[in-house]
Amino acid sequence: MVRMTALLVSALVLAFALPAEAKTIHVHKGQSIQAAVDRASAGDRILVHPGVYREEGKACPAISAQICAVAIQKHGIKLIGVPSKGHPVVLRARDGQDAGIEVGKARTGDCLADASMRVHRSLISGFTVRGFDDFGVFLLCVDHWRITRVRALGNGEYGTFPSHTTIGRLDHSFASGSNDTGHYIGQSSHARVDHNVAKDNVSGFELENSSRIRADHNLASGNTGGILSFTLPNLDVKSNSDNRIDHNRVLNNNRKNTCIEPEDTVCAVPPGTGILMLSVDRNRVESNKVNGNRSYGIAVANYCVALGVSAEDCAALDIDPNPDDNRVTGNTAKQNGKNPDPSVPSVFTVDLAWDLSGTGNCWANNTAGTTFPSPLPACP
Repeated sequence: MVRMTALLVSALVLAFALPAEAKTIHVHKGQSIQAAVDRASAGDRILVHPGVYREEGKACPAISAQICAVAIQKHGIKLIGVPSKGHPVVLRARDGQDAGIEVGKARTGDCLADASMRVHRSLISGFTVRGFDDFGVFLLCVDHWRITRVRALGNGEYGTFPSHTTIGRLDHSFASGSNDTGHYIGQSSHARVDHNVAKDNVSGFELENSSRIRADHNLASGNTGGILSFTLPNLDVKSNSDNRIDHNRVLNNNRKNTCIEPEDTVCAVPPGTGILMLSVDRNRVESNKVNGNRSYGIAVANYCVALGVSAEDCAALDIDPNPDDNRVTGNTAKQNGKNPDPSVPSVFTVDLAWDLSGTGNCWANNTAGTTFPSPLPACP
């Protein structure tokens, strides 16, 4: 937490250190977006006009041994697609390209140890990003960022993916066809994820080892799992805390799990998962509509219990596996758990579920047909 606080202060200071004068660069169909990025200076705006763009690609600065269609390493670059009605701005993958748009200039270890290796004030807007092997839009160690009005379609693992970031917003975007997560935010702090849609992904939305994230007014429908808030082991950030998941619609997330990396925790998410809070602390789940998820509606669980980790292995984890001090209030959860995946214990196939682990978890003012246990602990 001390390191993330220092990065937050650094982000605020450097965010206002960009050049006062900036220019606008136009990219038209048949021209190269990467060429425009390469000739841009910090703070410039790049307007990309309608058309399908297939970039030659280059080595990704922030991901070892991968190829990016467009890679941004400079501060303050605003990469803006300007579609018109019926004429989108499409960045389409060539064979062997791993990421569509990447923002970042250093590997994770470098930018965590050295704040000067982080990128500040990035904007990605107005693109359809389609068919990349791993990521549609990937941000690593970027502060004061925004991803808005992006459509991420048929990317192999993730649609939008900010990681190790502070101070940002992901909004009014759509993700479909990801075999991990449509809209993911990991090991990050102080961000809002709002007014997005995730359909036909394994996980619609995931908040992983992050803090002070608000996920609100989103739609998760037709995924394997709607919204996941996780603390996972063996990562740089060791906790998930103080997040708020509110005013979302989480409906009929009953898709087959097509996860392609067996070691990833998302591969164990059963079809029919509504909202799952796994080993998180002080998360607030409020005023959501969670209906028609065939395994369970809203669940709070211990990492080791959920994944069947032995007591010996659980004791060796570098995270606290218990969920503590979470509040589930004012939600409507109905018609969940009606045709559960066989992997889910029968007592858990309810609208509101808790595996009895952790302390300080409470429920209040929810509208639900079934709960386990019954009654659930009330909020003071």
